[in-house]
Amino acid sequence: MGAFKALIWSLLSGGFVHLWMTNHFIKANWCAVVWIVLFATQMTIDLCNKKGTTRQ
Repeated sequence: MGAFKALIWSLLSGGFVHLWMTNHFIKANWCAVVWIVLFATQMTIDLCNKKGTTRQ
């Protein structure tokens, strides 16, 4: 699972840099929005798991 997460983060960051450097600013901003949403979701899930408040 860790390798899968690393692949996703690498693709998003590489895609963002590529789009930004090739002057595709709107697409780069959408890539950044996806990155932010996934990061916030991952942080929320990790925080809930540490507190033990997840439903199983």
